[in-house]
Amino acid sequence: MDTRRGCGRCWLLLGVVVLLAAAIGYRLLTGAHTHTGSDGRAEIALAPEDRDLVLAEMRTFLGAVQGITDALTKEDLQIVAQQARGVGAAAIGQVPPSLMQALPLEFKTLGRSVHADFDQLALDAEQLGDPANSLQQLSGILGKCVACHATYRFTAATDGR
Repeated sequence: MDTRRGCGRCWLLLGVVVLLAAAIGYRLLTGAHTHTGSDGRAEIALAPEDRDLVLAEMRTFLGAVQGITDALTKEDLQIVAQQARGVGAAAIGQVPPSLMQALPLEFKTLGRSVHADFDQLALDAEQLGDPANSLQQLSGILGKCVACHATYRFTAATDGR
């Protein structure tokens, strides 16, 4: 009888651990909720170090866009591919848990799709060798950037987030 009671406790403990893991995973995946700011955009509250990380990534995107644009004027699709691949999915790196929690799911989904679009641009530049196609793909990526900046803005996080 004692082993049954001990086994029941194990199952209860396992159930609690699974529920906690599910709750934490849900929070990391869905992220925070946003509030509408005075300019109509969704405000994302970030700690200063998380904000710096996101803004640095955006500057890296912008640098790659400039490099791709310059390479397209020269029809150098190898450089186009190199620049695009530099900001593709491999560039995502380690995202701190605090940032994953603070970003809403829609923002994270859009960000991942931009990285994937850069990967596709790199692949197509190498395989197709068509500057017009690369320019069209770059235009689609920039459309996502414009939509993101029109939808979101960052604010300082408070202790309660």
